[in-house]
Amino acid sequence: MELTANVWPVVDAATGFVLRFLMRAYALEASDEVISRTLRALAPTDFRMARPFQVPECFIMTSEHGTLPGCVTITKFHEHQGAILEGAFRSLEEEFAKLQGIDVSGAQTVGIGLIPRFPPAPYLLVTSLLETVDGRLVPSITTS
Repeated sequence: MELTANVWPVVDAATGFVLRFLMRAYALEASDEVISRTLRALAPTDFRMARPFQVPECFIMTSEHGTLPGCVTITKFHEHQGAILEGAFRSLEEEFAKLQGIDVSGAQTVGIGLIPRFPPAPYLLVTSLLETVDGRLVPSITTS
């Protein structure tokens, strides 16, 4: 069992900038097809229960609005996704309790003590959220 996640970068409608993202992790043990279907089914609404994270301040953007630390375009968010999400991965891993139980599926019963972790290349579904001027978050149609 490993962690997978839905990620929602929040894109400001007026500027196109991403200053924060929402992320929710799920401990799943299934085929990639089932994981994909599950994450896609949750993406349009589950962001309301996701944790907010700031884009790390090492990402700096200079524009007509000035120099903004912790800011990227949505294109840069996708390009540097691993570095942007690294801290969120560790933070979400800490929230998962140890899964304990007994596996009786084999010939012998075996105790299980497992703490779910993100693998080196986790399965992620990224869905942009457009933040309107009145603060509403609207999921975009395109995902990656």
